[in-house]
Amino acid sequence: MKNAKQPRCVIGIKGQTPDPDYPVDIWFDSLKSVANVLSKENQQLLKVIVEKEPQSVTELASLTGRAVSNVSRTLKTLGKYNLVEMEKSPNGLAVKLQYQSMLLLIQPLE
Repeated sequence: MKNAKQPRCVIGIKGQTPDPDYPVDIWFDSLKSVANVLSKENQQLLKVIVEKEPQSVTELASLTGRAVSNVSRTLKTLGKYNLVEMEKSPNGLAVKLQYQSMLLLIQPLE
């Protein structure tokens, strides 16, 4: 996956004790917020970014059948969590993934 900068991202939930074997790269407030940000639609968007390497938000919207405003808003959210990065391209802003894979750490309820 040449589109991603780093091999793996570890996602943690705030309030849980970090595992020393898996240093957390990105913290989420809750499991629900992880589910919202990494929804099935957003996972599909990430897959299209990897497979098609769109050179603009408009191209990405076209490839996914989503409105440009919707894609732009989603990318802003994904960028807030450092999952994607926008880079200037001849056609606008190209989207790059920050990680090849994500590992979600969830501690069992006690």
